[in-house]
Amino acid sequence: MNNLDKKQVAKTPLEDWIDNYTVIHMLHISARTLQTLRTNNTLPYSRINNKIYYRRQDLQQVLADNYVPSAIDFTHENIIK
Repeated sequence: MNNLDKKQVAKTPLEDWIDNYTVIHMLHISARTLQTLRTNNTLPYSRINNKIYYRRQDLQQVLADNYVPSAIDFTHENIIK
């Protein structure tokens, strides 16, 4: 992480940081899956002693980066009536 990134992270409001427990419940994943996301550098995190925190915007970015659009068109124009 370069200095610019660290400065941006430092400006993250405290309420935008969430812990392991919250992420596990938000994403409906196991603790081991969350650990894998950290280990393979998919999800950035901050560690203070043994407590790990994640930025909400990083979670949103990981979800957006891994988004796979459906082959089905779900727009309202194509709904069968």
